Amino acid sequence: MSGLGDVKRWSVYSAVGVSAVVSIYVGWLFSRNLEPNEHLFTLYRFVLVALFAAWLVADTREAGRSAPTFDYGAYSIFAFVVVAPYHLISTRRWRGVLIFGGMVLLLLLPALVVIAVAVYVS
Repeated sequence: MSGLGDVKRWSVYSAVGVSAVVSIYVGWLFSRNLEPNEHLFTLYRFVLVALFAAWLVADTREAGRSAPTFDYGAYSIFAFVVVAPYHLISTRRWRGVLIFGGMVLLLLLPALVVIAVAVYVS
């Protein structure tokens, strides 16, 4: 079981690291009056959702719950907005709402950094 715990841990570490790196880069670009490419944000969202999906799959297996579909990982990626809150609320109740809020915060972190840089620079 420690293998699944490692997957969950490294998924979270990787998501936080990717968010930090992209946020720093976007903040640096905006401080120089440059605009990042839209492809950067598309790739960022996909990577973060894939890391969150890996966490969801490992969490489902670790809890001993049956996955609702054959390929729960792909289902978690494509229907993340529905699957993640459902899984988190059904397994953790109010803590699940907080965890999902943290996931959303990580997804929005570059935008929050842009707002902070815009306020600070102007």
